[in-house]
Amino acid sequence: MSSTSPSPRAYQVDLRVLWQGLRQSLKGLPDSACLSWLTPDLPVRVHHAHGTEAVWRGGRALGAFPKPVAFEALEIPDDLLLRRTLAMPDLAPAQIAEAVALEIHSASPFAPEDTVGGFASRAAPAGGLHIDIVLASRKQLSAYVEAQQARLKVPATAEVWAFSPAGAPVTLPGWGEARRTGQAVLRRRLGYGLLASALALACAIAITPTAQLRLRAIEAVYAYDDVFARTKPLVGQREVFVRTVEELDTVRGLLTERADPLKVLELLTRVLPDDTSLQTLQLQGLKVTLLGLTANAAALMQLLGSQEGIKDVKAPSAATRNPGATAEVFNIEFQLDPAVYGLAVVPAPAPDPAAPAEPAPARPQ
Repeated sequence: MSSTSPSPRAYQVDLRVLWQGLRQSLKGLPDSACLSWLTPDLPVRVHHAHGTEAVWRGGRALGAFPKPVAFEALEIPDDLLLRRTLAMPDLAPAQIAEAVALEIHSASPFAPEDTVGGFASRAAPAGGLHIDIVLASRKQLSAYVEAQQARLKVPATAEVWAFSPAGAPVTLPGWGEARRTGQAVLRRRLGYGLLASALALACAIAITPTAQLRLRAIEAVYAYDDVFARTKPLVGQREVFVRTVEELDTVRGLLTERADPLKVLELLTRVLPDDTSLQTLQLQGLKVTLLGLTANAAALMQLLGSQEGIKDVKAPSAATRNPGATAEVFNIEFQLDPAVYGLAVVPAPAPDPAAPAEPAPARPQ
């Protein structure tokens, strides 16, 4: 069994076709609804074939026009024209122009170099477009224009017009229409420039508050860095001071958790009865452990528990009496109150205001 696979060329994109489509789209952009208002409709004084004059602008005849008109056109009589009408779907302007050019080439009875034509489009009632085409001989039109020189102010710059059956003006190319088109393009570019300037100004106005906030933030960062650099020695001294205070607090805490041996010895000397003898005295922080002999261990525990600064009196092991002995062997533990029997922490002496101050070190030059 043989299998077929599509050629790789089938998936290739013709960039030339893509570029042509893009160019046509860009060419039609000035005529779009959003940008067509930037292309001005310049007034044209039309010298009609029957001898009257009228000012036209934007495909309509105006009434009295007080300002001087810089462009003029000459209407061609119907006996010098050939007309055709095409029904076409609603296509792009470039596609319509190509179809009209093909129709003019195929329908003209004149030689190709002698053929001149134009068209005007209008909406068809049933949908689509009706294209009104006007054909003429360039030689005959040139002769007519030459014969009408007296009616024109500047004959060399006059345009040649015809009118469709619907009354729309049709410009026949090859005479002075390029001057008006160039002036319209110039004004359109000026409008684009003004529009771009307005958009740039609007963007600048919109981003100005944000830019100001950013500049303030940058200035704040620089100011913070400057303050940090100037206060860095002080911050280091503060950290040393805080560590010193923490170490002093730690030492003070350790000292407050230790009992003063002299106070403990003075307590035991004063409290223990004469029939009690100590064999071992152990002092661990605030905990005191006593081992010895006494006549009554229970009475000794009650006596110790009644003293100020002594708490949690207990016997880890029961008191024992050896056979034939008159004293009990005891083991007693208790806790000391640090406020009563703790080591006294002597505060640092305050500076003497009457003492002379040390001279400040010389500032380096």
